[in-house]
Amino acid sequence: MITPLEDNIARRFGVLPNFFRLASSDPAIAENLWGFAQFAYLNNPLPSLFKERLFVYLSRFCEVRYCIARHVGFLAGLGFPAGDSTCQPQNVEQILPLLRRPLPHGEGLLPLLAVCDQLESPLSAFPDPDSSAEQALFACATHVFLQTPDSLVAHNALRRALSPLNLEQLNLVLAFVRTAHYWTKLHPELIFEDDVNQLLVAHEALAHCILKDPEGQRDSLSIHVASELASLRKLRKQHDTISQAYQELSLDHQYVKHDLHQSEENLRELVAAMPAAVYACDKDGVITYFNRQAVELWGRAPDLEDPPWAFLDSRRIYDASGTLLRPDDVPLRQALLSGRPIVNRDLVLERPDSSMINVLANVTTLRDSSGAITGAVSILQDITELKRIQQDREELVLELERSNREHSHFSYAVSHDLQAPVRVVRTLTQLLVRQHEDTPSKDSANLLTLIEQATSGMERLIASLLRYAQAGQGQLNCEQVQVGQIIESVRTTLAPLITETVATIVCEHAPVVEADPILLEQLLQNLLANALKYHRVGEAPVVEISAVRSGKMWEFAVKDNGQGIPPHYQERIFEPLKRLHGNEVPGTGLGLALCRTVVARHGGRIWVESKGAGCGSIFHFTLAAIRDSPLKVAIGLGDLTAAS
Repeated sequence: MITPLEDNIARRFGVLPNFFRLASSDPAIAENLWGFAQFAYLNNPLPSLFKERLFVYLSRFCEVRYCIARHVGFLAGLGFPAGDSTCQPQNVEQILPLLRRPLPHGEGLLPLLAVCDQLESPLSAFPDPDSSAEQALFACATHVFLQTPDSLVAHNALRRALSPLNLEQLNLVLAFVRTAHYWTKLHPELIFEDDVNQLLVAHEALAHCILKDPEGQRDSLSIHVASELASLRKLRKQHDTISQAYQELSLDHQYVKHDLHQSEENLRELVAAMPAAVYACDKDGVITYFNRQAVELWGRAPDLEDPPWAFLDSRRIYDASGTLLRPDDVPLRQALLSGRPIVNRDLVLERPDSSMINVLANVTTLRDSSGAITGAVSILQDITELKRIQQDREELVLELERSNREHSHFSYAVSHDLQAPVRVVRTLTQLLVRQHEDTPSKDSANLLTLIEQATSGMERLIASLLRYAQAGQGQLNCEQVQVGQIIESVRTTLAPLITETVATIVCEHAPVVEADPILLEQLLQNLLANALKYHRVGEAPVVEISAVRSGKMWEFAVKDNGQGIPPHYQERIFEPLKRLHGNEVPGTGLGLALCRTVVARHGGRIWVESKGAGCGSIFHFTLAAIRDSPLKVAIGLGDLTAAS
């Protein structure tokens, strides 16, 4: 007669296993064992088929054959797999690969560890039977179960693949299987149930895998020894690899040591040949190295046995203004205290003979592997001659500026003062013309006409000289200028000439620039007026104005279809009073000189391109774009013609 506990067990498993029918003097032992089986195994949330197959695989490594035989029966349908009546059992052909699957050790385990790393983390669904994922999880769980030398890496692989909760549930299954194996070892009287015996009789291959499994014939000590041997072989291979690497590293070390020594020698030779004084000191101010140039610059050689700072503090150092520096203000001490480099410090050094030299000082700190300051390297360059040259150049620049101002003032004064006598000549000429109106003489009229033309030309020349002088002096009043508006103003000024020549002015691109609007208008007016005046006979002038961005500058182009400029004149035309044409075309020879002055004062340049006579010209000039601003385009003027 079975007890209520045994009836409960039979209903859960579908059969009553002999495992729970072992006689005991204390029924509470069986009840607690059944309670643990339910908590750790039967009611464990892991999938029932996964748990049952894992139980079978782990039982291969127990020398007592009861557990593997009974649970193969559950898996084959003799009862319920993992106590789950809804779990679909497997046939013998599906069970045999599980019983024949080897347990890899050492390097053989690496592919399965890689499979674990490739699984979705954490695993959302447990793998199908006989899949590579199931094989990987079973192998890792078995190493943890048997506590082999590979158990640590196996457990880490499971931790990466499973969620923390699933890992704890798997650990409970392993704990119960361990308990079951131990319980069967304590009770050698356990025998197979009749249904299991019949299964083994009916399936010889299945019986051979269960009863003749070499894993089961080895005891736990044998398994541990086999695992240890595998680990030892792995360690031996690692030792051989490390030994070979050490030999290679030793050889490399010899090469590196030789190269380092050679590099140090090369560095010393380089420092010795540098045209600057180089010396090094430790953090206490004791000099540890100096080159020949340092001795020449200091005026004497330091003694490496001197106390800290004895030599370095013996020099008198002044800043660029001539103020004597206190010892704590010397660049070397500042670098050692702050840890920051000193770059291009302008100093004056007093030598032992009381002579003064200008030096440019650069100091950088030396640090050990931990970052602590161990010393500093100083480089001093004698710039006394450079200072003298710089001073001479500054004086020359000042003299040149003074001369240019005087020249500009002189040009302005001369141009201004010449206007008065020219006006007098013109007035007197006009009076003579009126006096001889009643008694005209052909010769007199011709002479008076020539005088009036000459005075008119003189007035134009003086006006051009004034504009040229004014363009080169005074302060630039730069602002953001819409070039399109300047072109429109110039078009209005030149409207009579545009109408007379039936000219077309095309503006493709009119940006915004930084310029003096008055000077910019003079520049464009001169360029456009030249393009209109020097057109080819019988052909209406066409002038195209464009601009392209080039870095921080705008490059303008004023292209015409006029007479062109021979190559050998393309530089001379920008010189004052240089003209290519005679008196048949009015002009003073100062227009392009004024253009060059205006562009130069704005920091740009001007040049001309022409293939020669009859081929037209392109005048290029550059002006600064608006600072710190994206490209801005002003109004597009389109075609400007005499009819517009």
